[in-house]
Amino acid sequence: MKKVLARANANIALIKYWGKRDENLFLPTKSSLSVSLDALETKTELSFVDDGKDYILFDDIAASPSEVHKISTFLDLLRKKLNLKKYFVVNTKNNFPTAAGLASSSSGFAALTLAVNKLCGLNLSNRELSILARQGSGSACRSVFGGFVLWNKGVSDDGRDSFAEQIFDHMHWPEFRVLIVVTDSGQKLISSREAMQNSLQTSPFYKTWVEDSETNLPLMQNNIAAKNIIKVGLLAELDCLDMHKTMWTAHPPINYWTDSTHKVIDTVLELQNQKVPCFYTIDAGPNVKVICLDKDVSFIKNRLQQESVVKNILTSKVAADPVVEMIV
Repeated sequence: MKKVLARANANIALIKYWGKRDENLFLPTKSSLSVSLDALETKTELSFVDDGKDYILFDDIAASPSEVHKISTFLDLLRKKLNLKKYFVVNTKNNFPTAAGLASSSSGFAALTLAVNKLCGLNLSNRELSILARQGSGSACRSVFGGFVLWNKGVSDDGRDSFAEQIFDHMHWPEFRVLIVVTDSGQKLISSREAMQNSLQTSPFYKTWVEDSETNLPLMQNNIAAKNIIKVGLLAELDCLDMHKTMWTAHPPINYWTDSTHKVIDTVLELQNQKVPCFYTIDAGPNVKVICLDKDVSFIKNRLQQESVVKNILTSKVAADPVVEMIV
């Protein structure tokens, strides 16, 4: 029996994606820019099954009904778009907490898309794979690649021009690091999908954030090209704060931050005051990612570990491209 193993990495957006102009096709309101993280990996094993239905497992255990529905719906979409008559056994394993604001859906749906492509011998282009993965989870379109990745929002109603592309590979900036500071590994109460649309529809600051973020995106790209950690970090902080501002001012308000989140941020700001180049960014969850350079990692980690709220710190380099291999 043929089986495929796909490895893909989660990504964090330095210029964020938050909100869709089309919920069915997962078309974003704006472009975004991310970095893939080698410390956050999803492994997905995929094989055929003849039962006329999919079997979904997480860590060798049957997935919950909601997860089965989400993944089977995505596989139905692939079957329709690619004219596949196959059903699958999907076994997914993350080396980091799922649904805790660490972008597990980005690596998960990217790995699944890449696995289907390999197992079914489709030979799809990276652009095609990105467009397909996007329809499982928006940020998954960026995890089809390693390195630094730009997601073009596109303008077409059918989504054909909304895809990700690698702008710098994982060797462009070898010293770049992200510390994933875990303070809470539990699943969040409000899903990103629900929260982002609520922000889009009800926050008075949403339009302004989209406009400012689009302006900052080429600046971020230029600063990554120049390997300027201070400018990259400050822009990432600004975009992060503006995105969360749209949540805090939504109706009802959405707040993923906890006291622990604030404590980690305060520590990062304290280090900044000591002229240590480190900067924070936060996605839809309580856990903080700290952007820095390799030479400062030990000092920053030692300081963060002094805080009782910090349960774990993962040190991540920029991830290489995903790997997909056939197992017979």
